[in-house]
Amino acid sequence: MANAYSMDDLLEFLSHAGERGLMPAATAQALAVAVRNVFSVLGGEERADIRSLDLDTAIKRFNNKRAKDFNPSSLKEYGRRVRRAMELYGQWRENPANFSVKTRAPSAAKKDRAAQPEIPTPKDLDYQSAQNATGGYQSAFPVRPGWVVTLLNLPEDLTTAEAERLAQFVRMLAVQ
Repeated sequence: MANAYSMDDLLEFLSHAGERGLMPAATAQALAVAVRNVFSVLGGEERADIRSLDLDTAIKRFNNKRAKDFNPSSLKEYGRRVRRAMELYGQWRENPANFSVKTRAPSAAKKDRAAQPEIPTPKDLDYQSAQNATGGYQSAFPVRPGWVVTLLNLPEDLTTAEAERLAQFVRMLAVQ
């Protein structure tokens, strides 16, 4: 990683942390999506050195610019995730040898709900198991030259409502 504090360095850290198990991969991905979206309102110089960035102002600019694209709770969550990403990046830069991310242990209430069917959130998914699951099918979609997205473990009986939820999730990932 470069010895700088740019947006690209922050995103590279999140990718590294997820790939190396320094934090759950889904957490790293969620933080990176928030950083890309919120920092999309920044100019080149602001992205080049995020240490001097007024984070509250950047988040407010994002909220004002993208208010029509997200509901208020999503805007708040993006702000929280960007702050968390910046905090973790600072900790890692300060002392990479002792860097660790605290994760929550499952609560007793969550264990009690385990018997009830529930729609999983990204942090609950075991992506390795999902890739190895049987009964679904896989489909590939060419996004642009050189980029093909593969969807794994699609239910054979995918409903219109489930397809719409999946489409909404993909729209959330887009950087504008």
